[in-house]
Amino acid sequence: MESQPFTLDVVTLKRVVFSEPIQSVVAPGTVGYFGILAGHTPFVSSLQTGITKINKSNGEKLNLFTSGGFLMTDGKKVILLAEAAERPEEIDVARAQRAKERAERRLAERSPDIDIDRAKAALLRAVTRLKLSGSQ
Repeated sequence: MESQPFTLDVVTLKRVVFSEPIQSVVAPGTVGYFGILAGHTPFVSSLQTGITKINKSNGEKLNLFTSGGFLMTDGKKVILLAEAAERPEEIDVARAQRAKERAERRLAERSPDIDIDRAKAALLRAVTRLKLSGSQ
């Protein structure tokens, strides 16, 4: 049985990245990926860097890069507020590759002035962007 369409808004502090009726969304929660369908129990989750998978109401599929933030739903609408969100065609592949290389260098150096957690987070963001863009 197909679920009824409901609205998904993906927003950052700078812009609305996506706002359309959908059938389902799968998002990268901090304890793992989770899915939302119409009528879902009211729910709030923090998010980690990953690929948010959207099944639009017209049957099309869309994947977005999302990093950080929160997702909440009341069962009729989903709002995903992300620190960063990008469509595949918006990803700057050269910039992501440079960020990946820079993070790998920092992690390899292990010098005392390097913030390891920050370098790991930067590496995850870069690798995820490259994966979504099809460059890795």
